[in-house]
Amino acid sequence: MKGLFVTGTDTGVGKSVVSGLLSGFLRRRGWKVTTQKWVETGALGRSEDLKTHDLLSPLSSKRPRAPEKLRCPYCFPFPSSPHLAAALDGTRIDPDRIEKAYISLCDEFDLVIAEGAGGLLVPLSETVLLADLVRRLSMPALVVVRNRLGCINHTLLTVEALEKRGIRVVGLVFNRLDANEEERIVESNISTIAELSGAAVLGKLPFLSDPRDGSQGFENVGPAFLARWTRMCSDD
Repeated sequence: MKGLFVTGTDTGVGKSVVSGLLSGFLRRRGWKVTTQKWVETGALGRSEDLKTHDLLSPLSSKRPRAPEKLRCPYCFPFPSSPHLAAALDGTRIDPDRIEKAYISLCDEFDLVIAEGAGGLLVPLSETVLLADLVRRLSMPALVVVRNRLGCINHTLLTVEALEKRGIRVVGLVFNRLDANEEERIVESNISTIAELSGAAVLGKLPFLSDPRDGSQGFENVGPAFLARWTRMCSDD
């Protein structure tokens, strides 16, 4: 497997942070990894999510990054779902363009970590969802869960949608974005979702006031991801 799709239970749940931390974790272990953001909305010029990836996953000066046109095939200024942002920009998203960029990076890297836009069923066009392209590319998915009241429903729906489409679930990463969330709720969320979904829990990220502090917190997630990924690759 050369690609991993990072989706979330909603928009703003920390997909960029998890993608960057995972890339950095693997690079420190000798992997040649790059990240993608297939469609970015609400950005002027360079992808803000790629900036987050790069901040959390630094490269040595001797190894240049992949071209941004391959890492982010589409970038639109209007902050909305991809299909609307594209329409307002006078264009239409072509899944073939994204696929070609993805395959080009797969040829050069051990792993391509592709971050989604919003949730799994976000439309790229009136007829194509993000999930449709993930299935077409036979990519397994990692789900970032915003650990808060209400995430049980959102997570179970996301896992169900993945499984219905035959997209393998690598696992769940629980991300705490509010330090004041009720402790009994966030802990119960993890055990309840694990039991009801049957999906592997890779770990949890603590509340981070600065994402750059996340590498230490990611030490529980990274090894769990590697073990799960290795097992899934051996099953292929």
